[in-house]
Amino acid sequence: MSQRSMTLACAFAAAASMATVMSARGGDVISQLTDPVQAECEGFVDIINAWIEQEGGLLTFVIETRESIPSSIPYVNEQITFLWLVDADNDPDTGQPHEQLGTEFNVRVCISELFGGGLVDVTGELPGGGCGTVLIEDNRVQIAIGLSQIAYPSQFHWGCDAFHAIDDVAVSANHETDVAIAETLPYTPPARVRVITPLLMLCPAGPATGQLEVEILDSAGNTLPTGDYHLAFQSSNEAVATVDATGAVTAHAVPVLLEDTPYVEVRADGLAADNFAVIRVTETDLGIAHQTFGGASVAFYLPPIIEGVDLDQLTADYQIVEATDLAYAAQLELMDQAPSQGGTQYFVLDVTDDPATVPCGLSGNPVRLGWHYDVPVHNSCFIINDPDHRVPQWAVYFHEMGHDFTLHSWGFVQFCTASDTHGWKYTEAFASMAGAWSWYRLTRCPSEVGPANVASIAEHFPNIDPAGRLALLDYQATGANYADITVGVICDILWDMYDDYTAQVWYDVFSTFVPADEPLPCILDTDAKQATWLVAAISASVGTDLRARFGAEYGFPIDNEAWPELLAAVQSRIGARPWQGPWPADFDCDWDVDFYDFIPLCDCLTVPDAGLLQPVCECADFDRDVDVDLVDVLAFQAAFTGS
Repeated sequence: MSQRSMTLACAFAAAASMATVMSARGGDVISQLTDPVQAECEGFVDIINAWIEQEGGLLTFVIETRESIPSSIPYVNEQITFLWLVDADNDPDTGQPHEQLGTEFNVRVCISELFGGGLVDVTGELPGGGCGTVLIEDNRVQIAIGLSQIAYPSQFHWGCDAFHAIDDVAVSANHETDVAIAETLPYTPPARVRVITPLLMLCPAGPATGQLEVEILDSAGNTLPTGDYHLAFQSSNEAVATVDATGAVTAHAVPVLLEDTPYVEVRADGLAADNFAVIRVTETDLGIAHQTFGGASVAFYLPPIIEGVDLDQLTADYQIVEATDLAYAAQLELMDQAPSQGGTQYFVLDVTDDPATVPCGLSGNPVRLGWHYDVPVHNSCFIINDPDHRVPQWAVYFHEMGHDFTLHSWGFVQFCTASDTHGWKYTEAFASMAGAWSWYRLTRCPSEVGPANVASIAEHFPNIDPAGRLALLDYQATGANYADITVGVICDILWDMYDDYTAQVWYDVFSTFVPADEPLPCILDTDAKQATWLVAAISASVGTDLRARFGAEYGFPIDNEAWPELLAAVQSRIGARPWQGPWPADFDCDWDVDFYDFIPLCDCLTVPDAGLLQPVCECADFDRDVDVDLVDVLAFQAAFTGS
């Protein structure tokens, strides 16, 4: 999110929560400072006192000025800004340089018609940031934030500033105050916050209210009492549903458009929950009750039975939770970093009788899987609702989860935004290919969910068969014009690469967007550079210059001037993540190559002529010489030791 977008979001949050915010006067003062009167300065930006209060994990930053502070200003090009400068690592030489401080965070309140509100700007290398709750009373301005938003310092140096600006030019300013030291009070910070009611179904005619349940965990995974922490709730669309300070949600109207459905964000002492809550409001009460079907990394929030369909039994029969857990582990392997701070990935059945607002699949946490109520067949993206053969919508689960993993990568977002024409196509295609990677890994470890369920997953990937790559065949038949490339064509091309070079090529292409928290080392700002990055990544993976092939067969434009720089960049990224395939040594499918995997390898090695009749022994034949021997043991050893 851009700085401006974040500011607008914080302005919305501040305005919406103004009625419920408490004054800071009940907390313990942990630091304070004074500043001399400056008669030449406008009174509403002339700081005379400032202090910081702490109540549990909540910090309230306060400034008092010589005169009353206006709560609004008349001109769009005008702003009044108050700053608390926070040196969270107590090193003046790090972070953003100021007169006496190097700040990791600037806590900011801005009064503006365009982008007013409260915000914690991240100006250094420590994690934090986000919105704050603002209160302006007479000559006092304050903002409440969580300790997590300034990286939980036990001690920090701080100072203040304030200015009045027109057209981004200061017309009156206090200038930076002296520096004070704050010592924070003992506190057990929450390590994880999650909303365990990830969807509420409400109706303005009743039931119009529902309660969100929140769980707070410490670093060891122990549940903490929610009463010890300050919970904050915010609805994204208060015209449809509002939420109060206790998490009670009230429905006011039904959504008109798909994007009107509200999400509720939850924070505990400023720490954002791993997931949101979706508020589904319908014209009539559908009488649907959901429950959680939980796994190690994912959870499905579903009604056990809906319109006579036994989702409980289907979930168990197809081991939906177990298989999706494995798919999650596969995509984590692919992208090397989990979205949602590594918290539980929820999937919710979003039920409505309104065709205009029912989704198929929508990424995020939770992933929304639609169910069109009162439509008897083919009405859901949770299952293929065919009474003769109801099966899970595996490709939808894996694709939407693929969005969450790929869009968590800074570099991947840069790659996609390089082109206004094709960026969204690559976004969709790579989500599908992350899903294909889940299929690939599940086929290598079928023991967790059984071969029948793995076969049902494979039915959702027709690209496995070259004859099923209809999008690519049509594209090539009409001249392979890159301007006309589609999501399906991009996927089919990557399946072509799988046929020719094994799944390593997929892994290596995704490696060019890892680490997830680092930007690309090159600037991609044209269609040609975007296309060239992909060609360079595949070329680096297979050790062959594929520019001619991609130009002739797939119509890709190649930026030959940028090629050396892009090729060097992708080679570096791919080289940092060595491929350990194509056959995993992970025989027990626990996503770890360890001693327990050595036992089945020994069985294959010591039982003459019987081994290759067993799928596990076929996987042990690393050098593909139709024999499990010492060479394969050495290959296993390399995987075991990481060498």
